[in-house]
Amino acid sequence: MFKLTSLILLFCVSTHVFADDIPEELKEMIKNLHNQCVGETGVSEAAIADANNGKFNGEESLKCYMKCLMASVGIIDDDGVFDGEAFVDLLPNSMKSHGEKLVKACKPEGSNACDVAYNLNLCNYNLDPSKYTLY
Repeated sequence: MFKLTSLILLFCVSTHVFADDIPEELKEMIKNLHNQCVGETGVSEAAIADANNGKFNGEESLKCYMKCLMASVGIIDDDGVFDGEAFVDLLPNSMKSHGEKLVKACKPEGSNACDVAYNLNLCNYNLDPSKYTLY
């Protein structure tokens, strides 16, 4: 069930699905994951909204929020090791090409897992802003 939930969540996050198109049950799961990661990191809703618009503030709370989301779907571990193959494997066929571009273009670099997650998100946004959404 966790893998299915992760796959559906990742699909919605990575394809910029509009809120009206997401089933209520999935909206609740996304909301719970969002709330869990906000609670763990203390990130502000404004920082998340700004990142969606390409304004990445570099604050530790935003970096760790991104890491929390990515760890929850099993594509980064606590040491900052990004599993690009798992990321691409989780994507629907329509997104695999973008996922493969991201894995090739975006290097998992940083001094800790939060930095790695942030740098991957920033690179993903710069690769194609139309395909980037942070919940």
